Amino acid sequence: MGLFGRSKDGARRSEGTEGTEPTEAQEGAGGVRNDRVREALATWTARKDAQTFADVVRRLVVGQLLLDATDSQVADPAAGLQPGDTLAIGSHVDNAGKRLLVAFTDQDELNRYRGRPGTSLVQPGAAVVAQAVRDYEGIVVDGRSPGAFIAYADELRQQLADDPETAGRLAAATVERSLPFPEFLRMLAGAPVYVPFDVQRDASGAETGVVVPTARSGDGGVYAVLGTSPAEVWAWSPGSDAQRTGFANVARAVLQDGQAGVVVNPAAPPVTVPADALRAFTER
Repeated sequence: MGLFGRSKDGARRSEGTEGTEPTEAQEGAGGVRNDRVREALATWTARKDAQTFADVVRRLVVGQLLLDATDSQVADPAAGLQPGDTLAIGSHVDNAGKRLLVAFTDQDELNRYRGRPGTSLVQPGAAVVAQAVRDYEGIVVDGRSPGAFIAYADELRQQLADDPETAGRLAAATVERSLPFPEFLRMLAGAPVYVPFDVQRDASGAETGVVVPTARSGDGGVYAVLGTSPAEVWAWSPGSDAQRTGFANVARAVLQDGQAGVVVNPAAPPVTVPADALRAFTER
């Protein structure tokens, strides 16, 4: 998944370190369509496993999602919510009695879920996921589609480290490329990041060591890997564990090991940080 894959020697090799810049919200029914999430849901439809689950979750916190506000009582929709109006957000109770927030990638999916045209409320995806964790017991995305996706609150906390909005800000910065590069690096330095590691065991199951996966560029350069959330790590290497650390720690390790740099969010679109750009962060 993405631009990096496991090579025969256990490292991940890249087909290039330049990521594409997908459009987060495109014009469609209702004005918003989150094509990055829709792409992940299409893969989820065909293959449901830990990697495709993580891929959907990491994409949910970038761009926009639609909430179902059809049952709201609004006297004048053109004027927006006014005193006396009631905002009602749709939810779903599953077979286990858990109340889940329902969200959609576009207006057509909301209409299909309702069985008739509905009213949507467009919100940042990270805020929607945060609400699903805080006020509900999870989330359902495009609940009537072939790729209908359910993630419970404990799964979202595990994938996003209890902070969907911080994970969303960091992931959006890698996807949208809207920040000057020095500012992007300072943003990474001010937040927790996650590095993959693989526990090695012998035939008896006893732990024999730990291997930290790396990525290789087309010219053979070896890069450390970090994710802006555990989900970003697992979308690239689902069999690895994800260790929380600081950007300065990663920078020091890269320079000490003589690596070429760091690849941020290698499941795509990745950002490559050359070793020379890391030196300023080793002094912190």
